[in-house]
Amino acid sequence: MPTKNEQTKQVLKALTFSALCISFITLFATPVLSDTLRIATDEWCPYDCIPSQNQGKVGYLGDLLIETLKAKGHTVEFVEVSYSRGLQLVREGKLDGTMACYREEAPDFVYPDFALGKSNTTFFSLKGSNWRYTGKESLEQAKLIGVIKGYDYVDPTVMAYLNQNPKNVLAITGEKPLERLLEMLINGRLTAVIEDKIVLQYKAQQMGRANQIIVSGTTDVTIGVYTSFSPKNPKSAEYAKIVSEETLKMREDGRLQKLLERYGIQDWKAE
Repeated sequence: MPTKNEQTKQVLKALTFSALCISFITLFATPVLSDTLRIATDEWCPYDCIPSQNQGKVGYLGDLLIETLKAKGHTVEFVEVSYSRGLQLVREGKLDGTMACYREEAPDFVYPDFALGKSNTTFFSLKGSNWRYTGKESLEQAKLIGVIKGYDYVDPTVMAYLNQNPKNVLAITGEKPLERLLEMLINGRLTAVIEDKIVLQYKAQQMGRANQIIVSGTTDVTIGVYTSFSPKNPKSAEYAKIVSEETLKMREDGRLQKLLERYGIQDWKAE
């Protein structure tokens, strides 16, 4: 039978061993539980913003991703790529998700339970312009319409016309495409620019040009804006569930409204 001192030594050894085991498990379990998600980002502010162009802002969907995924220990890294390239990289599993897209554009992606915004395609013209969008005929009558190459403008009538590659449509790409289109509109080179309403209004306000443009037409189609995750990542369903659950919590406790107020917009659910 061991003596009292020997029993004490055995207990201390057992406690020390247990402590080491717990430390070992904690050390190696943390990286497994906490992921860094690489998310495609493009300039579509206030949904999706490039920080260097927007006083450090990543867009309300970027802020929402950071906040919701942080609740489960995950972090987010944003990767600047063109919109079409971002979709391709997410589809291939080279990036973990995209900050903002339409579900119809990527039906194979993994989504939260509900949209995180609403988009309506809108036409903008220079203040004083008589041109108005009223359907296909009005598109044909426009001198020159500006769009961003590769974007889906959702409305069937608009997209059917754009897909014909008509001579009076200018599709641009490269850096700061919306800013360049706005400058061309204000300089009288374009009849109209097509864009999501809050996106163009946000950019015009940012450029100090809001009082120089008018809404010259809207389409009938309103579509949900989603954050999405790669179909190649086995954890995508888990990430989507976290975003869904945590967004609801943020709406209930008021954090969502405070987040949206940074961008001067309202909760899409209330619209």
